[in-house]
Amino acid sequence: MITIYYRTIKDKKIRRLKRIKRGAWVNVVDPTEREVKYLRELGVDVSFIEDALDPDELPRIEIENGTIYVMLNVPQEDRGKVLNVPLLVVITKDIFVTLSKKHLDCLKLVLSRRDIYTTQKIKNLLQICLQTVNLYTKETRIINKKIVAKKVTLSELKNKDIVALIELEEALSEFITSLVSLIGIFEKILSGKYVKVFEADQELVEDLIIDSQQSLDMCKTSIKKIVNIREAYSTILTNNLNRVMKILAFLTLVMGIPNIIAGFYGMNVRLPIQGNPLAFFYIFILALALSLIFVLIFYLKKWF
Repeated sequence: MITIYYRTIKDKKIRRLKRIKRGAWVNVVDPTEREVKYLRELGVDVSFIEDALDPDELPRIEIENGTIYVMLNVPQEDRGKVLNVPLLVVITKDIFVTLSKKHLDCLKLVLSRRDIYTTQKIKNLLQICLQTVNLYTKETRIINKKIVAKKVTLSELKNKDIVALIELEEALSEFITSLVSLIGIFEKILSGKYVKVFEADQELVEDLIIDSQQSLDMCKTSIKKIVNIREAYSTILTNNLNRVMKILAFLTLVMGIPNIIAGFYGMNVRLPIQGNPLAFFYIFILALALSLIFVLIFYLKKWF
C-alpha cells in the first residue's frame, strides 16, 4: 500500500496526492511486487527494501549514490505483545520515503503534527526518531510497572507469571539492542557526515541521544529487577522445599517409633505382657509417649 503526502510552508494542512511530485512524502506499508518495482524506479535500492521487510533487521544509517538510508526499529503493539518493527527511511534529492511491514503509530503521530511539512526531509526524519524514542520510553515504563506488580505478589507467583516475566525480559533485551543502535545513528547524524543538520536541529539530536540513553538505562534497570525477582522466587521455592523435606523427615522419624514397637509385638514369639488384657493399650500409650518425646526434642532444638 502506497500513500503519498504533500505539504509546503504555504499549505494550511497536509494533502494526499495520487501522483508523486518533488517534495512529497511516500509512505509504503507491506509493499506488493508491483509496488517494490515502483520503488526501484524511484531510485530506492531493492536490498534495503528487503531489509526493511526482515523482522530481525537492526538500525543503521548508510549513503549510496547520494541517497540516505536510515533503518530504524520502532516498538509497535501487536496482539498484546510489543514488537520491534523495522522502518526504512529513504531521503533522496526529490522525495522522502518511509517503508515498513506494518502500519506504525509513530508515523501517524508525526503526520498528525501541525508543523509537519513534507518538504523538510531532515526535520521529518528527526521527528520520526523522536517519536520512536518516546515510544521506547513509554513501553519501557509500562513494562516496569508490570514488573513492580509481580514483585509485590512475589510469594504468589505462578508458572504463567514466570513465563510472562521471561517474555518481558526478551522484549527489554530487544529494546536495548535497538536503542544502542539508535544512539549510534544519532551520533552519526550529529557529526554531519551522513546528514546535514541545521543549527536549530542540533539541539534536538542531542536531546535524542540523552533521551535514548535514559531509556537504555531504564531497560537495563528493569532487566535487573526481573533477574532479582527470578532469583528471589527461586530462593523461596528452595526454602519451601527444604521445609517440606524437614517435615517429611520429622514425620518419618516420629512414625517410625510406633512401627518399631508394633513390629516387635507382631512377631510370633512369647513377649512381655502378651497375656494381659490391657496389653494393647499399654503398647499404644508407650508408642505415643515416645513419639511425643521426639516431638518435644525436635521442638526444643528448633529443627522444624
